[in-house]
Amino acid sequence: MFRYGLAAALTVSGTAFLHSQGVLERTGLLGSCTALVATAPANSRWVECRSGALTGYPDLTRESCSRGAMRGDVRYWLCPTSSTAARGSSEAVTR
Repeated sequence: MFRYGLAAALTVSGTAFLHSQGVLERTGLLGSCTALVATAPANSRWVECRSGALTGYPDLTRESCSRGAMRGDVRYWLCPTSSTAARGSSEAVTR
């Protein structure tokens, strides 16, 4: 019984470590977003999101973002500048 508990604890802590280091985003398992340096309407910014194999595209509607166009495998969003929508490998992905 102790072995199962230890295996579960190691699995959870290993996954948490990989997530905190952005390994899952860089390998393409989790979707991620980054802010773009591009002209956007006042008080807003463009964000590009890439799909993850496990999670698909991040949904930024909870952060008051409007879905934009798709180009290839990138989905663009228009987000308010006060939003924390730009999520990359160095920032936590919350759902």
